[in-house]
Amino acid sequence: MSFQDIGRNGASRRPTGTNRVGAGPGMNGALASNGSSPSSSQPLQMGNENSVAGDYSSLSQAVLQYQQNVGILSNIIQGIGTKSDGPLLKQQYKVQTDVIREIGAKIESQLAQQEKHMETMTRTDASKGRATHVKLTRDYRWVETKFKNIQLECKQRRNAIEAERLAAVEDTNRKQFEKGIDSNNAKHQMQLQDERVTEEIMREREEEVRKINKGMHQVNEIYKDLANIVSYQQDQVDEVEEHMESANKNAESGLKQIEKASAKSDQACIIS
Repeated sequence: MSFQDIGRNGASRRPTGTNRVGAGPGMNGALASNGSSPSSSQPLQMGNENSVAGDYSSLSQAVLQYQQNVGILSNIIQGIGTKSDGPLLKQQYKVQTDVIREIGAKIESQLAQQEKHMETMTRTDASKGRATHVKLTRDYRWVETKFKNIQLECKQRRNAIEAERLAAVEDTNRKQFEKGIDSNNAKHQMQLQDERVTEEIMREREEEVRKINKGMHQVNEIYKDLANIVSYQQDQVDEVEEHMESANKNAESGLKQIEKASAKSDQACIIS
């Protein structure tokens, strides 16, 4: 199930004007048996669930919009190094990048708000929304990583073009040196050029290392979230196991009572 499906499912679960809390034979039976109206906690719980579903529907649409804009950015960088590469393409890249960052900031804010909202919910309601929250977070992080990879690819292409330009300049300088420029000056210029290229390479490598470290930190945070989910579900498994043990003890006690009753019945038959 993708985040597009989550958005559609969330919309389909929204209550219509014909659905009323308390309608149906089950609720009428409850009124007849105890003579009082149903507790107000049930409509409040349904309101919370509908609110959560609507929030996640909006969030899934935001993630879809984020993915679409990343796809547009991917198409833009395909023009780097072609005839269409120029100031207009650079402006398009900048505008699209700003739009993606703005949408990403909104998604981050919505995810944080949903996380805080789940802390105020009941344990049952929170468990229902947790899986959707984790799924949308994982999808968003995946698209975010794709966005960062596109930015890195754009930088690499620009660097490759700049490297070609520097190589052309270097080739021109070399030819000029061969035509009679003083050999000592030529060596000095070559050394300066090599030092500039080396410094540029070192800066690029340092930037790539920082990006890799940041990506590893994000992956670590995702694993922590998954560990919290597994720990939470383990509590529910333990509760089920306790209920099963209690049911087993009750069954054994009932069997003993049946055996005693059967023995008494056999004695009564013998006496009669």
